Amino acid sequence: MGGVWRLAMAGLTGTLLGVGLGRFAYTPLLPVLIGEGWVDAGGGALLGAANLTGYLLGAVTAARTGRLLGPVPVLRGAMLLVTLSLLACAWNGGLAWLGAWRFLAGVAGAMLMILAAPVLMAQVPVDKKPLVAGIVFSGIGAGVMVSGTLLPWLAGFGAASAWAGIGVLALLLTGLVWTQWPPAPRPPTAVVAGMRRSWPLWLFTLAYATDGMGFVPHTLFLADYVARGLGLGIAMGGAYWFVFGVGAVTGPLLAARMAGKLGFAPALTLALGVKAAAVGLPLLSSAPLPLGLSAFLVGALTPGCVALASGVAGQLAGPAGHTAAWGRMTAIYALFQAAGGYGLTLLFTRTGSHLPLFAAGAAILVLGTLAGLAGLSLVKKEALP
Repeated sequence: MGGVWRLAMAGLTGTLLGVGLGRFAYTPLLPVLIGEGWVDAGGGALLGAANLTGYLLGAVTAARTGRLLGPVPVLRGAMLLVTLSLLACAWNGGLAWLGAWRFLAGVAGAMLMILAAPVLMAQVPVDKKPLVAGIVFSGIGAGVMVSGTLLPWLAGFGAASAWAGIGVLALLLTGLVWTQWPPAPRPPTAVVAGMRRSWPLWLFTLAYATDGMGFVPHTLFLADYVARGLGLGIAMGGAYWFVFGVGAVTGPLLAARMAGKLGFAPALTLALGVKAAAVGLPLLSSAPLPLGLSAFLVGALTPGCVALASGVAGQLAGPAGHTAAWGRMTAIYALFQAAGGYGLTLLFTRTGSHLPLFAAGAAILVLGTLAGLAGLSLVKKEALP
């Protein structure tokens, strides 16, 4: 059991570093960067979009890079690249400098997200796989919680200190698990593409892709909305981001329970519907309770939907086509995510208001829920066991 926990903690650290810090630590830092004049509001949003674009590139190239170089060297290199990107951002070298490093952090974060779990799952007993998967994806939320508590304090010393602080933390985490990744055989160069039930799979791919666009208002703008939009300050923005992180820690385990009771496809459809309502809650009220509930639910269903979508890919594509189907779903998700980053940045720049962003995100997730319902209808017609 000790070996299983060691593997699980390595995976948790990988997702904590790659996504929880490499990507999501930027959200509570955004109002600090704007306040100190590093970027204006539009430039700050462009940095977030650059990270999403890097994530898209990483998602498209992760599997092939892992096959060419071996997954463990790529995982180690990605952890180093995320660490370097955070430390490099401690120098205000202008929008192009910061954007380049945010882009590279996105590339590395996607590789950690895609390659870590398969490497670890191959090493654990079948009965421990759900537990280990839940722990691995909980690293995203753990990183959000760390950034939500640590960064507001570090921001008191300035934006440069905040970047450097999380960069040093990333370096420590990288060293902690450097030798904990298990040796893994290189994946086969040929990918088996056993794609059955293609129409339901494509509908659920579309549904999952809308999630990548629909949650952008929270992941890029939630802390800034609280801090500047509502005038509550950076510390309160970090507090709501911490609530988002609490949800993200529990989300994968809650998603596993939903899938066990309903099945992966119905659970994903339900999760998207709930997430649409949660993203739209700030439109109804900015009071602490609804805003906190919105942060928690969107946080929980961010990694939760990842776990459910992976299960749908395995169910509809079959064991032989699971890897190929999940790779496509992840790449298309990342494409929608990047498009959402740039599109909502443009919307924010033109309106100067956060509320249209939440409205757009909720509407997009409603479309995803409808795509999921259509996919469910086709699945039932095919009498999927």
